[in-house]
Amino acid sequence: MLQVEIYPLAPRIPLPQPAPSRTRAEVPLGYGVQEQCLPFVAATGLGVLIPSPITFGLCLPQEAPSDALCFRSPIPDRTCNDARIFYIKDDVATGYVGNAYTVQGASGAWYEPGISFFDRGDQVDLFKVHLPYVWRTPWDVDTLFLPPLNRTLPGLTLLCGLVETGWYPNPVNLVFRKPTAERSVHVSVGEPVAQAIFLPRDHGRPTLKLIDKSDDVARSFDARLEQWRNQKARNRSAYKRLSRASQA
Repeated sequence: MLQVEIYPLAPRIPLPQPAPSRTRAEVPLGYGVQEQCLPFVAATGLGVLIPSPITFGLCLPQEAPSDALCFRSPIPDRTCNDARIFYIKDDVATGYVGNAYTVQGASGAWYEPGISFFDRGDQVDLFKVHLPYVWRTPWDVDTLFLPPLNRTLPGLTLLCGLVETGWYPNPVNLVFRKPTAERSVHVSVGEPVAQAIFLPRDHGRPTLKLIDKSDDVARSFDARLEQWRNQKARNRSAYKRLSRASQA
């Protein structure tokens, strides 16, 4: 059983939780709904879901909540006339005020931002959401950060990243691409914004072997495929039954 350590840098923040295999409270009746598809469910339940640590958004000034702090990226976007602003909401309970957490370290207090930006003009369409905790996995296990699998991430595009969490000592930053200038984004604290999958490092660079039809091994593939087709013809839900049997 893999154990992942999470070291919070602020109190009462939403923390990662094991990803549930369901994406909705009630599943419609009838064959073929998403939750009946075993590969769909297995992928959805992989790893952990990462909730947004803050309430934030990107919208026109008149759409921002009245109790929010509004700001723009310090790097102007000269490629388009984008009137939208970012906003965040303070959360005194977690120490998140003015777009920064106050972190009490061994040598004194320091600040960890909630949202930050890149300092290059060719990256003005990107911004970072900082996760106010540190991950630690076994030394040979890395963490792949992805958009929530088989779940909707409203209006945002998360750039995937692989982090060497076996040693990386800093909080992880999720990098998002802003949607087109016509679209607004509103994210509530606790809303899933990413999913983390844990990967053995030596599995990251596989070798691929192509099986030729004349190879003796090909007969095994052919036999299993034929057996599968026969079982599927008798029971279109054979995948579920066979998967459970293989794990027994």
